[in-house]
Amino acid sequence: MRKSLLVMAIAIAWLASCADPLALPLNDVQTPAGPVDQAELDADFADVLAALGKPEAAITMAAFDAKYGTSLSADFAEQLAQSRFGGDSNYPPLTTMPFAVDGAVYLSGGSDDLAGSVIGWVAPKSLPGGFYHGAILDQAKFDPNNLDAPALQSAIAKGAGYESANDWMAKVNAAVLNPNFAVNAARLNQAQATVDYYCALPAGQQAYGFFKNYVNIFNVVTKQDRYWWYCTKVVWEVYQHYGLDIDSNDHRVDFSSSGLYSLVSAYYKTLYFWSPSRARAAIDSYIAEARGKIVLAEEILLSPHFTKVFEAIRK
Repeated sequence: MRKSLLVMAIAIAWLASCADPLALPLNDVQTPAGPVDQAELDADFADVLAALGKPEAAITMAAFDAKYGTSLSADFAEQLAQSRFGGDSNYPPLTTMPFAVDGAVYLSGGSDDLAGSVIGWVAPKSLPGGFYHGAILDQAKFDPNNLDAPALQSAIAKGAGYESANDWMAKVNAAVLNPNFAVNAARLNQAQATVDYYCALPAGQQAYGFFKNYVNIFNVVTKQDRYWWYCTKVVWEVYQHYGLDIDSNDHRVDFSSSGLYSLVSAYYKTLYFWSPSRARAAIDSYIAEARGKIVLAEEILLSPHFTKVFEAIRK
C-alpha cells in the first residue's frame, strides 16, 4: 500500500513539474483541435494584414476567426464599421486652427484617411482624440493667402511629404502643440531643410508605413530607417536633427488596447496554443520592441517639450 502511494505521489509531482507555471488562461481564444501548421498560419495571417484598411478586411478577419478561434472581427469592430460606411467628411473646417509658430506639431485622429488605412487601425488610442497622425509646421512655407501651400512636413502615400493648412483644417479631431522652450531658429531651419530632402524624394526612392513591406508587422520600421516613413516619424526626425528626442515612450499610451496588440496576440496565441506562457512572452517581447521603435502621435502629445495650444475633438 505504501509503495502504491509513493508511486502515485511521484507521478503527481512529475506531472506538476511539467505544467506551465506561468500559464495564463486564454479565454479570448479557443484552443485549436490539433497542431497548427505555421506556414499555413503565416499565409492566412498575411492575408489579414494585407486586408487592413480595405473593404475585404471584414470577410478576411471573419475567415481567420472561424479557422483559428480568434476574435479579430470583434477587436476591429469599430474600424470595420467605419470601412463599410465610409469616413467622416461632413465636419466643417477648423478655421480657428493656428499656423503661427515655426516647429509647431499637429496631431489628428477620428478619420479614415490615408493614415487611417493601416496606421489608424493598429496605433494605440489611449487618450481623448484618438490621435495617430502628425505633421510639423515649417512657418516659412505657410502662406495665409494660399492655404493649399505645402507647409507641413508629414507623410503621404509616397512616404515623407507635405500637407497643407487646408488639409489640416479638414481633420475630424486635431491638436496643435507649440514648443515650450526657446527655439533656436537657425537650428530649426537647418533641421527642417534636412528633412525637406526626404519630403521631396519621389515615389520609388522611399516608401510609406509603420512596417516594411507596408503591412509586415514583424518588420517594424526603425527610427533610423531613411527609406520607410510615416507621419510621426517625419516629425520626430525634424526634432532629432534639432537635438531633441520627442518620443516620450510614456506608459500612459496603452498598447494592450491597440489594434497592433490584437493582431500580435491573435498570431502568437494561435501559434503557441500549447503554451500560454510562451505566447505571453512572445507578445510582451514584440510590444516592448515596437514601443521602442515606433514614434506614436500620443507619445509626442505626452512629450515634456510641448504645450497644447489648440484642440478640437468632434468624434
